[in-house]
Amino acid sequence: MELKLSASYDATPEEVFAIVTDATFREQACEKTKALSYNVEVAKSGSDTVVKVRREMPSDGVPDFAKKFVGETLTLVQTETWHAAKADGSRDADVSGEIVNTPVTLRGTASITGGGGQAVQAIDLDVKVAVPLIGKKMEPFVVDAIRSGLQKEHELGREWHNGTN
Repeated sequence: MELKLSASYDATPEEVFAIVTDATFREQACEKTKALSYNVEVAKSGSDTVVKVRREMPSDGVPDFAKKFVGETLTLVQTETWHAAKADGSRDADVSGEIVNTPVTLRGTASITGGGGQAVQAIDLDVKVAVPLIGKKMEPFVVDAIRSGLQKEHELGREWHNGTN
């Protein structure tokens, strides 16, 4: 199932990139999304910046028919590999993730583009739940949970940029 989401900032692409690759920002995003525990790693790999976030989340809101797959908590691991800036300052990233010990995976891209004092951070993911018969029923719940987390992260990003966090 596809998930597309974007957020605009009164910022340059460089400013948004600095926020989304800041370990403290990512830790605060984990707290804002009510993670029970988390680990954030930001590292350089050549000209790329790799952001890896592992967070344990309560499985509240998971439908009963899916609880047997995830239990009381679920662990989401997400990796973003941000590539070097283009001449206009825009950036692209490869995104991958999984809910550990479940048949849930996500793959896609992210981007930060800008112009005229505005930047847009966009994400385009393909979320798969590889369970015969009920996988397609579970995908909307997974996509909604990811969308909610990303929206909270975007709100926090705006607060960081505005200095109100």
